[in-house]
Amino acid sequence: MAAYAIMRCKKLAKMGNVAASLKHAYRERETPNADASRTPENEHWAASSTDEAMGRLRELLPEKRRKDAVLAVEYVMTASPEWWKSASQEQQAAFFDRAHKWLADKYGADRIVTASIHRDETSPHMTAFVVPLTQDGRLSAKEFIGNKAQMTRDQTTFAAAVADLGLQRGIEGSKARHTRIQAFYEALERPPVGHTTIEASAVQPKVLRKGIFSKDVETPDAVAERLTKAVRKGYDPALIAAAGAREMAQKAKQAQETARDLRDRLKPVLEALGPLNKDMQAKAAAIIKAVGDKLLTEQRETQRQKQAERQRNRPSRGHDRGR
Repeated sequence: MAAYAIMRCKKLAKMGNVAASLKHAYRERETPNADASRTPENEHWAASSTDEAMGRLRELLPEKRRKDAVLAVEYVMTASPEWWKSASQEQQAAFFDRAHKWLADKYGADRIVTASIHRDETSPHMTAFVVPLTQDGRLSAKEFIGNKAQMTRDQTTFAAAVADLGLQRGIEGSKARHTRIQAFYEALERPPVGHTTIEASAVQPKVLRKGIFSKDVETPDAVAERLTKAVRKGYDPALIAAAGAREMAQKAKQAQETARDLRDRLKPVLEALGPLNKDMQAKAAAIIKAVGDKLLTEQRETQRQKQAERQRNRPSRGHDRGR
């Protein structure tokens, strides 16, 4: 079975959002999907706590910036679960080193606020926080991850950085849509649940405050809200797990559709190669691949030049919006 390099990123535009994500990374708040007995195996690079990481962030942020500017980009970098089961310790260490280097090459090593390696969840992964700061000192997430072409290119270059470890990129142009990896893991790790039972006594309004001559009790709406929360607490894990299973089935179907689409496109080429012997077919296929790679590279370079030209021609409007 093929194993894939996986990368997700999320913009964080408020200090509170950054701090909340960091607390999760440092396990400074309850993390239900993590195995507490394995948390000591986690590693933290550059900063050892949320407070220290927030200090590094503040040092990097420009004093003047837009109120809605993206302050940090959170990355989660991992691989297919089956890869971790067979990968050696050296391969796993190499994966994290390559992931960190990829971020350093893209943003600059000094823009990486912190990076954590989590080994206490189902699949080991790196969570990193970077400041999208341009060389001229502007906050501009848009210049780094501002459009689909950039995101596609990032997926390709990241996969290439870890390809020799036995990982590959997902099908480019695939119809599959990505799931936020944290939510996906949480759905897989939720334990099976039994039926939630509502006792008869729970239906009775609770006494909120009791005085000498009177007492305050729950209103019917408050009773309904309390019972609804109890039911949701019992069934939400099952619903999330079901959603995860449904998402996996949809992705499998979408991958099949993409494969059929690619097969149909290549059908004329395969038919033309039919009369050739295997050696000639292999040589022809190599030539076709080389030409395709060259065209793809030229297309990306053209897109990059157009993007750079648009940036140069864009009138100055103060600090970047960070979106």
